[in-house]
Amino acid sequence: MTIVHSIPCDGSEVSVRITPDRTYQVNIQTLVNPLGTGKVLETFSEAEEAVQAAELFCELHKSAKELGYHLEEGFFVKADQPSYHVGMLLRKGTKPEELVVMMEKG
Repeated sequence: MTIVHSIPCDGSEVSVRITPDRTYQVNIQTLVNPLGTGKVLETFSEAEEAVQAAELFCELHKSAKELGYHLEEGFFVKADQPSYHVGMLLRKGTKPEELVVMMEKG
């Protein structure tokens, strides 16, 4: 797979990769283990949509982390709180401030 976009994101790298079937995967990979394959956060049919989602993910991740959430298996999670599916947030174009409101309401 070819990387078409890449950005640093809180000790990780978020990239957009084009797959053999011409879809675009938003992927996160820790910089601590650069030989790993990382985790796919969501797949999109258009490159522009995937690039926007990659950029948005970093903003959402920062907001979630500030509220005590962490990324686990494609979800923002925190003990005794609802989990939030990252792919769904990216598809909806959820803004960081909207995520904060959702998380604060629980």
